[in-house]
Amino acid sequence: MRGANTPSSALTLRRFTETRDTNRYSIGEVLSNINPRASSQIDRRLGPPLDYSFCEGQKMADFSRITPREGAHSYISIPIRIPDEDLPPTKPDDIPTHDEDKNIRRNYCKYISNAIRLSNNSLSRYKGFARMLDSVLDNPTELQWIDLSFNDLSCIDECLLEYVELKVLYLHANLVNDITEVDKLARLPSLKTLTLHGNVIDGEKGYRSYVISRIPQLQFLDFSRVTNADREKAKVLMAMNVIGERKRKGNKSSKKITF
Repeated sequence: MRGANTPSSALTLRRFTETRDTNRYSIGEVLSNINPRASSQIDRRLGPPLDYSFCEGQKMADFSRITPREGAHSYISIPIRIPDEDLPPTKPDDIPTHDEDKNIRRNYCKYISNAIRLSNNSLSRYKGFARMLDSVLDNPTELQWIDLSFNDLSCIDECLLEYVELKVLYLHANLVNDITEVDKLARLPSLKTLTLHGNVIDGEKGYRSYVISRIPQLQFLDFSRVTNADREKAKVLMAMNVIGERKRKGNKSSKKITF
């Protein structure tokens, strides 16, 4: 949804395939390489989170072609014009039907926001994450809030570390099964809020203490404030050099996790 004062830019564009078997580029590729210029009068703090939740996305590239869900506040956006040279070549017999024409006509834009919601989809990989952000946000380097909860992600990918301004990261209700994946997030200096509950790792003995010890800058974990008592407990367990044992249902074997 565009802001009331945002001009529109109508154009016709075929939906490109995500394959390199043709000479066509994906729409995400094209948009990610366009840098729109926003008016200096636009207050970037006004842009609400870009909401792609419940969009049935199965891969990151899907969101480049999906219109974000509308919310209580209008999005702030910049219209995008696809350069003619980036449009795929057309053949004489390559004429869309009326229904197809409606599907390929769409206004493209990039949104001004420092937050994005990708929750409640079917994402199992991070492939294409950076390109997707480049295609929908005018300045993804300023991203501060990412919601990837309720997906099928089994790891914490290092692509997240590119966003050094990140303060809030929601990863709850996924399939992360190795607690040492958390270690990567220590390299996000501004990270203050993290959620990981509802993953396999939250059943680890000493799970909370492990996360707090690995990411000392955290202020909230799983929607609960990190207290001084939490930090002291994490220090004690770190001094003992053992976080506990990993227990799996239906499996008597265990694995020690050390600091």
